[in-house]
Amino acid sequence: MSDTTLIPSDQDKTPPSYATEPARIETYADLPPGITLRPEGISLKHNITVVSIAAMVLTSFITFWMPVFNGLLGGLVGGYHAGSMKRALFAAAVTSVAVPGLLWFLHFMSEQPSLLFLMGLSFKEWLVAHIIGTFLGAISGVYSRQRITERDMYPSAR
Repeated sequence: MSDTTLIPSDQDKTPPSYATEPARIETYADLPPGITLRPEGISLKHNITVVSIAAMVLTSFITFWMPVFNGLLGGLVGGYHAGSMKRALFAAAVTSVAVPGLLWFLHFMSEQPSLLFLMGLSFKEWLVAHIIGTFLGAISGVYSRQRITERDMYPSAR
């Protein structure tokens, strides 16, 4: 026996069936005015405001132990996702209530005498630092996002 393998020649191979089929030509008809198509299934669309609120709350809550930077970081991430000043400020307002409320609830459930885990700040001082950082971060996040419009994306479609 030899150590070389035999490679079959290409002469006895037939082309696959799709190579000999004619090309399909499809035509599309225009719909009459006033008629639109609806998808049959469920189309999931995420709400930009909900995503920006969730991003702010999650980021701010994970980094709650850094008094000013938790709001700045959460606001920056959520403001970037919001894309507009109105949505970013609304998300910052919700976050500035939700994160302290969640921390207060967790403190209430732990039965500790005071909130001493906030880097030596009282809860009111931490709350002010969190709110200021969240709103500044949201404004920074909005301004850090590029403004992309259809006009800028497709310059040849004018």
